[in-house]
Amino acid sequence: MKWIELCIKTSNEYEETLSYMLNEMGSKGVTIEHSIDVIKQKVEDFERDYRLDPKDYPDNHMVIKAYFNELEFDQDIIDEVLSNISSYHLPIHREDITTQSINEQDWENEWKQYYHPIEIGNQFVIEPSWEKYDQQTSRHVISLDPGMAFGTGDHATTSMCLEMFEQIEVEDKDVIDVGTGSGILSIGAHHLKARSIEALDVDQMAVKVAKENFELNDCLEHINVHTGDLLKDIPHDSKDIVIANILAHIIDLMIEDAHDVLRSGGYFISSGIIDEKCEEIKSRLDEVGFEVIDESHKEGWTALLARKRDQ
Repeated sequence: MKWIELCIKTSNEYEETLSYMLNEMGSKGVTIEHSIDVIKQKVEDFERDYRLDPKDYPDNHMVIKAYFNELEFDQDIIDEVLSNISSYHLPIHREDITTQSINEQDWENEWKQYYHPIEIGNQFVIEPSWEKYDQQTSRHVISLDPGMAFGTGDHATTSMCLEMFEQIEVEDKDVIDVGTGSGILSIGAHHLKARSIEALDVDQMAVKVAKENFELNDCLEHINVHTGDLLKDIPHDSKDIVIANILAHIIDLMIEDAHDVLRSGGYFISSGIIDEKCEEIKSRLDEVGFEVIDESHKEGWTALLARKRDQ
């Protein structure tokens, strides 16, 4: 299969807006190439963690890359990108946007050179399947090969979900992971000894990748993974924890279903919410019957921890 890589040259301040916009348009994946200056600001020991050639990075800006199935890509998508950029009043011009056709394997391998073991919160470390975490640790190690599914652990929305696990009791709980992507959050729940885990995604490619990662982490037999449309077919009062690391408008659509699926006192962890949508989602959660007990903000994104009110 071939893919179209759409590249937008921009600056750091527009990263979240463009990432959100491209995901909303149906991109199958978004990656960021930062300039070395931007990375140095974010990494405490740059020379240790990033032994990279400066020519691999754009100068004084970043490039956001979105990937579309070649069979579904046409001029209309570029026109939609330009229209959205105009509506957001972003200083980006047509000459800042380029496209190229790439092979599936080329995409999968392109970003691997930038992905290294990551410590998240106090409990987890994420190691790519091709680079082992070589330090002695009491942390739970999640081995991951994201492939063409979202969820490497380095994105703020994913790391905030894992960090929120530290605030609730997961052991002996029934968990459902909506939009599982790479399966990272389900693997985290397995490490914390959840009683049962159901992982679903509307994307068959994501389900395939998640299964491979569950097998890599020796937990495939403990997780029920399948394609599914949000929480439509999940029985009421059957789960203790619902996790959804997806976009805000989809979270909005599933809040009532999450409330129905959860037992009294159950938790709804939602992430993938841009900061501008935070208050809107919090208001909706309260309206349906949740109490927001914590929120986390990172790099323009919000994660919410909400508890279903006792009935």
